[in-house]
Amino acid sequence: MPTKIDDLWAAMDRDIATGESAVGGWLLRLARPTADCPLFVAVDLASRRRAVLLRLPVESIPSRRRWPRCKGLEPLTLKLDGCEHIGVALKEERFTDVFSALAEDLARRISEAPTPADQARAFLGQLSRWQKFLTASSDGLTDEAQRGLWGELRCLRERLLPALGYPAVVGWKGPEHAHQDFQYASGAIEVKTTLAKQPQVVRITSERQLDDRAWPTLLLHVIALDVRDGSGETLPGMVASLRAKLNADPAAQDQFEDRLLLAGYLEAHTGRYAERGYLVRSEVSLHVRRGFPMLTERDLPAGVGDVSYGLTVAACKTFSIGETSLNKRLVGMATVIKQRTRRNNG
Repeated sequence: MPTKIDDLWAAMDRDIATGESAVGGWLLRLARPTADCPLFVAVDLASRRRAVLLRLPVESIPSRRRWPRCKGLEPLTLKLDGCEHIGVALKEERFTDVFSALAEDLARRISEAPTPADQARAFLGQLSRWQKFLTASSDGLTDEAQRGLWGELRCLRERLLPALGYPAVVGWKGPEHAHQDFQYASGAIEVKTTLAKQPQVVRITSERQLDDRAWPTLLLHVIALDVRDGSGETLPGMVASLRAKLNADPAAQDQFEDRLLLAGYLEAHTGRYAERGYLVRSEVSLHVRRGFPMLTERDLPAGVGDVSYGLTVAACKTFSIGETSLNKRLVGMATVIKQRTRRNNG
């Protein structure tokens, strides 16, 4: 298992204290010593700033016009030991946890890039994706966001992975703020969690969330939860169980990690989520179709939009589907995915 980048920075801090020599005022360590990955974690001896630096041939260095602007980071171009480097340094200490996660993410991406040009593109592409994390709060997910993410991951683990296999991860769109949390060619699934007792009410956040016209099948999956400190399944526990299930498929695992980052889930924050556990009180799948109690674009008068409303789950009882019917619909989604995969493979 690769050494964690936080551990490399901690070791460099100790080395600086003992007077270890540096290159051009910077102390460098390869982020992935066992891979062909010219990404370095670095510390500026003068300021003690942390940085990540990518060593590139001069012809592969992208124009500065293409660099994203990231709050809390300073872009760098350096020549160290006769070699050109591009990188970013941490400017604001409050972003330290996020910066560590960024460095791990960059190391993984760049180790997969086969050429210097690909490595440069991966570097800038990942910085662009991380802009929102560096402008958002560094306090971690809110209680509501933790609960929502836990619900999506439970649906992925308990329903979608058994039926669809590893391609299920590709359809996880919740972190991208799509109208439904899971989207596939043959259907979509929106997941809602609620802590409410009877009558249970879930919040529908737009007029397009339950619009069934775009999908052959649209399901609303509602999970009623109890929150318990010190018992139940925690969010880090849910993440760990899915990582174990996806371990055999590197592509699915990478997609899963990307979605976690988009959702704002950082390893540095897991201690804040470790005590809160979730217990499932009830779970129901509802088939959204004609007659379902919903508001969609076609129901709204001109000039009205951006609608949210409460939906009482008990009012949807006649639209609930059992395990057999649910599995049949999910297997149908899996069949479409497998057919598309075969066509793509020729």
